[in-house]
Amino acid sequence: MELEPLVSIIIPIYKVARFLDTCVESVTAQTYRNLEILLVDDGSPDECPAMCDAWAERDSRVRVIHKPNGGLSDARNAGIAHATGDYIYFVDSDDAIAPNLVEDCLRAMRKYDADLVMFKFDTISESGRTLLSDYRHNDFDQVQVLTPVETIKMQVKAEIDGYFWAFLAPASTYQGTGFSFPVGRKIEDLSRICNVIGAATRVVRIPEVLYHYRMRGGSITATADPKLMRDWMKAADDREEYIDERFPELKGFMKLQQLNFFANLDYETMRQSLIAGLKIDPEDADALRRRIDGLRNDVEKDDSETIPDALLELLGILKLAVSNGVNGLVEGAAVPVGAVPARPGASGASVASGAGSVDSTGKDESDEQGEKPSLSDLFRDMREDWRQMRIQWVDAMQNAVEERQRD
Repeated sequence: MELEPLVSIIIPIYKVARFLDTCVESVTAQTYRNLEILLVDDGSPDECPAMCDAWAERDSRVRVIHKPNGGLSDARNAGIAHATGDYIYFVDSDDAIAPNLVEDCLRAMRKYDADLVMFKFDTISESGRTLLSDYRHNDFDQVQVLTPVETIKMQVKAEIDGYFWAFLAPASTYQGTGFSFPVGRKIEDLSRICNVIGAATRVVRIPEVLYHYRMRGGSITATADPKLMRDWMKAADDREEYIDERFPELKGFMKLQQLNFFANLDYETMRQSLIAGLKIDPEDADALRRRIDGLRNDVEKDDSETIPDALLELLGILKLAVSNGVNGLVEGAAVPVGAVPARPGASGASVASGAGSVDSTGKDESDEQGEKPSLSDLFRDMREDWRQMRIQWVDAMQNAVEERQRD
């Protein structure tokens, strides 16, 4: 009789006492029983360390790793180092998983001869209520069997999210390969997602909601971090470097997608400046715009790729915004940053939709006063946001012209 593979589930833990039991309960309740559950206490200053020890006494499959605080990446790396399973799966300690997650993933691996399984997820509130969400990652309702190259293309085009809790992979992907999450940086998932995909031989995506992603306040980033844009850029560069080396045939494709990525990122920083008053380091903004110019030149020289009209339109908006300035006041108009009205009810940013910051996996820190949009909101439905940005920018410029005429 063939032995059932051991699955190591790594749960980094820091200041999540309110949600920890719910998370661990969902893991210990898996219908698949051959688990190694690694609770990585990342120097949590609350009651989490004691709660972890209590779980180890309650369930023999639970092992606790107590370590000094080093951040999410460091905690995940520690879990990888201690894992002894055939497969490794990551869970965020404030989330919960479906009881059949592991069983269904292993079944899909066997059925489709795959070694990487991806699945759908939904979002829940702090109280556990299911929330409405619209992620492109979930836009499929049939099983998809993909090559690594096909999957990487979908991930780079943002059709597949980079959350590490959204797939199950062999332990050999992480161990003995030099793999590690970048310590001291956020956006660590984007930095390494394609490394995992590239290590697979076949990828299967199953249309089942197996993960419950909690949108909450008090997540990893407590305030808007001025280094966040740098971390986005570093993460995208890490991804491009890996793909260029592992799949050189995708170099032209990656240049175009990097241009699209950075153009959208720069667009979002301007949108935040207009709506939320988020201060961006001028040197970071300058470096990003230089990167956009360089990528555009590279793509225009490459006959194998063509810049889509929508992206050309966005680049035109960026150029106009840079030439007129978006920080402080809209040039020539008495419109303070934050005074530009956001559209209600759209999937992009809305001043009334709630505010806060975003952690390394995109979770927002909601503000009940609704003063600032979260980055998780800002990065949704970019195409619609482009249209709204044009409307808002034209309105602001028209106001500026009228203001000059009155003067």
